[in-house]
Amino acid sequence: MRFKWAPQAARLLNGVFCVYKPEGMPEKVLRQKIQANLARDLNALPCYKYEQVKKKSTEYQTKEYSHDLNDSSQLQVATEEGHSSYFTPTVTTLPSVCEDITEHRLVLGDRYIPEDFRISYVAGLHHKSSGIVVCGIGSATRNKVPLLKSAQFLRVYHVKGRFGYCTHDFSSDGPLIERTTFHHINKVLVDKVCASIQANHQKQLFEYAGVHPQSDEAYQMACRGLVRPDTRDTPPMIYGVKCIHFDLPDITLEIHAINEESVYLSKIIHDLGLRLKSSAVCPQVRRIRHGHFTVESALLRKDWKLESILDNIKLCEEYTKSDKLVSDFNIEQSSDDVKLLPQSISSEISQNSLVEKCDIIESHTLQKVNNLS
Repeated sequence: MRFKWAPQAARLLNGVFCVYKPEGMPEKVLRQKIQANLARDLNALPCYKYEQVKKKSTEYQTKEYSHDLNDSSQLQVATEEGHSSYFTPTVTTLPSVCEDITEHRLVLGDRYIPEDFRISYVAGLHHKSSGIVVCGIGSATRNKVPLLKSAQFLRVYHVKGRFGYCTHDFSSDGPLIERTTFHHINKVLVDKVCASIQANHQKQLFEYAGVHPQSDEAYQMACRGLVRPDTRDTPPMIYGVKCIHFDLPDITLEIHAINEESVYLSKIIHDLGLRLKSSAVCPQVRRIRHGHFTVESALLRKDWKLESILDNIKLCEEYTKSDKLVSDFNIEQSSDDVKLLPQSISSEISQNSLVEKCDIIESHTLQKVNNLS
């Protein structure tokens, strides 16, 4: 164990971290499991005065990692040789030091309960979907999570489809309505329909952004990069649809969207089948990226533990800096000079025209040269 005092570790639980939600798990269950694991790991450490940790290790035969431990005092650790070691932290009160029985663990009980940890989501997922979920814990639920929501980062999904079936809820396990033929479908037809869906949504971008498409303000927004909706209450906006896998009757679409829902993405698969004079259902919706958060930075279910979450909070600090939260700039247009500017100047840049941005950057560069000389 890296910590020897539970309150010291609990004070570090303030920030943003990223987890990978498995398919079939509701958001409420995801939050409860993380809270229960944090309470379990903190209570295994010394929580009160005059306590210490004694470890007992017993090796057993090789077995799979258990996600949910029945005994909250046992922590399973996989060794390099392939064996599983069970470390049983025994928190005891030293009888030679503790003179007041009211300070004993058996009298006070566990110091932490699952409800002590406040966790909120930046953008949740449907219980049938899987993928990245960005979470905030502690004070981050009041400051960083609202900033990430207002930034309206682009989210990327891999949505699978299967031709030949039609159900009530567009999913593969819903009530079957009909079966249709699909042998006339090829990848060229799928690409044409995907391009049509993307073009129809791009026409509505400026309308939902609150500007006229032919105005100068619309031109300035297009120069800054990605045009985003004015509020989070707008309908789902699709920025890109591409077929990345085609093997009849199965296909996989990569969809870039904002303000979307999993049911809406499943409906896109259904509409795709209708346009191709067939029908289709959606077996899987998987989120692979949320802004700067990727699958590589997400914690798997076996890593929803205290130390792993603290390491992930430190890793995700890079994604929540002020220059990462400025969503009005394209990645290609945001140079290193813009990232080095203070936050006040960055907000001023996002509100001015393209010519004024260049003037501000030039004046800031000259000021830095004068300071060096």
